[in-house]
Amino acid sequence: MSVRRNTIWNIAGSGLPLLAAVLLVPYTLRSLGDSAFGVLTLIWAVIGYFGVFDIGVGRALTVELSRLESMKMTGRLRPTLRGGLLLTAAAGTCGALVLVLAAPVLVRTWLGIEPALQHDALQAFRVTAIGVLATTVTSGIRGALEGFGRFGAANLSKMVLGLFMFSLPALSIWLHGSSLTAISSYLVTARVLVALFGAYQLRHALLATGDHLTVEHIRPLFSFGIWLTLTGIVSPLMVYGDRFFVSAVVGVSELPTYSIPQEGLQRLLILPAAFTGALLPSLTGASWIERRAVYRSSCRRVAGAMFCLCVLVSLAAYPALSWWLSEDFARRSLPIVLILALGIWANSLAMVPYTLLHAASEPKITALFHSLELVLYVAALWWLTGHFGLPGAAAAWVFRAALDLVLLHIAARRIVLSSP
Repeated sequence: MSVRRNTIWNIAGSGLPLLAAVLLVPYTLRSLGDSAFGVLTLIWAVIGYFGVFDIGVGRALTVELSRLESMKMTGRLRPTLRGGLLLTAAAGTCGALVLVLAAPVLVRTWLGIEPALQHDALQAFRVTAIGVLATTVTSGIRGALEGFGRFGAANLSKMVLGLFMFSLPALSIWLHGSSLTAISSYLVTARVLVALFGAYQLRHALLATGDHLTVEHIRPLFSFGIWLTLTGIVSPLMVYGDRFFVSAVVGVSELPTYSIPQEGLQRLLILPAAFTGALLPSLTGASWIERRAVYRSSCRRVAGAMFCLCVLVSLAAYPALSWWLSEDFARRSLPIVLILALGIWANSLAMVPYTLLHAASEPKITALFHSLELVLYVAALWWLTGHFGLPGAAAAWVFRAALDLVLLHIAARRIVLSSP
């Protein structure tokens, strides 16, 4: 299993959608206006957040299927895969119901959406709820493909979804005007089609001979995944939740000033995510000595590469945003970029101990850390945004990322890398 080749596939899966964003976001922003585009960024965040309703099974499948293949237990592969996909489908249905019930409160009370947009936004969120099921199943399928070492197939669906995320809103606007409901319908349809294509990619494993599905095949996925679920619920709140808070405090019309640079900078995380995602299957079966050597070298590589990249992006941010959107937007967003760049560096480095702890079957640790961080983050976000506005929200995000790095690094060294 080549870590370098799999890393390249992971980068391609996340990098090509970034090109689509560069080309199409300006058109979408101009066509929708600040308020409606702010709602669209929330729809993107909701689709991404409600992917946590796979109850951690996607990553659990990666670990469990890698382990079964390394131990030559091929008879357990099919029932484990089927059990995982059933869990994601059931959990996705629950997630869709939650979003349908929560949509009226979000739109009319919490998000600060102006009255003229509320009806369209409410319908868009209800349509988006349908996509939650497809999102969770796709997460399980991708985890299974990575567990089998098929990173090319796994990232093909990720690449297509990323391209659709930015291209379909532009297509919908061109065909139907600035209707958020139409945009969300296109996005959900794309998710359903990608889920069906993912199932087709796994057809041989799903139809292969093997043991019958029992509780024993599901239990490892559920016990591993339940802690990832807690992480999955909490972690996206710390990544995307600030957008909902900023929208409530300063208004949805100000949200693009914060969310566009944040979304762009978070795309830098595709590099460490691609690298650590490719490491996970190989670390799962590695010895203690191998894990320690890989951890040290990985930390050095990620820290050095991401520091240089964050510095370059910070220097290029003002001229790039001036050319891409406007000089006024670049001026307002530059403080956000400079502050968030620090958090991106810390967040990228934290992915190394995070992956190591999961490879060592220690998801409980990351879940407990993220729960603690959420409490502290919400307090910091409330105080800093109230006193300093958008730069304060960015500073709170940096504080959370730095705390995450410190806690995960200490845990990795003391629990996984200490002498057995």
